[in-house]
Amino acid sequence: MGSNTRANPLSGLQRLSPAVYLLHPRDSPQSPEDSAAGRPADPRLVLLLGWMDARDGHLVQYVRKYQELYPSSPILLVKSRLAALVWPSIGSRDSAPAVDLIRTILKEAGVHDSTAPPRLLIHALSGGGSCSLYHLYNHFSSHQGSRDAGGQAEGVSEPTSLPNHVTLFDSIPGIWSYQFNVNVLTASSKPGWGRLLVLPVAHLVALTCWVLIRVFGVPDNQATWSTAHNDPARNREVRRTYLYSHDDKICPSTSVEKHAAEAISKGFDVKLELFNGSGHVAHMRSDSNRYWRIVGETWQGASRL
Repeated sequence: MGSNTRANPLSGLQRLSPAVYLLHPRDSPQSPEDSAAGRPADPRLVLLLGWMDARDGHLVQYVRKYQELYPSSPILLVKSRLAALVWPSIGSRDSAPAVDLIRTILKEAGVHDSTAPPRLLIHALSGGGSCSLYHLYNHFSSHQGSRDAGGQAEGVSEPTSLPNHVTLFDSIPGIWSYQFNVNVLTASSKPGWGRLLVLPVAHLVALTCWVLIRVFGVPDNQATWSTAHNDPARNREVRRTYLYSHDDKICPSTSVEKHAAEAISKGFDVKLELFNGSGHVAHMRSDSNRYWRIVGETWQGASRL
């Protein structure tokens, strides 16, 4: 008898927690002969940080393309949800299961030298990805290595920051405003009655956030994450590419360009890639060939440093 149950798009990945999934590589790591022949090394780990409440079917498109581009690379997916963006404790808890796995994979690959070329590729999408990356910074910085009974360091300490890496920021950073909240909360609703029903709730939430931030001084999470990405003390990033659009109503191009300029002033290696006519986290769908060419060029340039 047939079944109407649809297969989970992420069924091919190992589920480590409700938010963290791992896709094991199809190929073995590259041989020294591959590197000697001039082929850029595949990332030893691809870290894909999804946008808020992204559908599994959408996220798996990025996973499969990375599997095609870098068949010897494990791919670690961290999903995000609205609650994680609102309450930092939830965001921290959701991302925590990824930390030990990142350490293990990179340690086994011998990635520990702060002067070595990057072997970690991070692809963060929208506010959800920005939030997850922020919490990963925190998880790494809070780990001070193993200690013996007397409090002395045992052996080699664990790194206290994410190892040298390349970052792709897709539709990041957003900038908080009343209209930003409304746009975020109505983004997934279809035009018509559905959006009309959601709109009053969106305005109520936006007003609540406005009062909390402007009147009571509750921290603006968007600003907190954005600041962390441009902090050289926390972010050992070798190269960065922003993928953005003037037509993104959630992540304004002015916000991206301002953040990029600040990053450059602090010594980060930055490239801006502007897409025409694409909306929020829609740049890959708008021009897939160009999008993935940019990903490859960003990694290739940094991996040869």
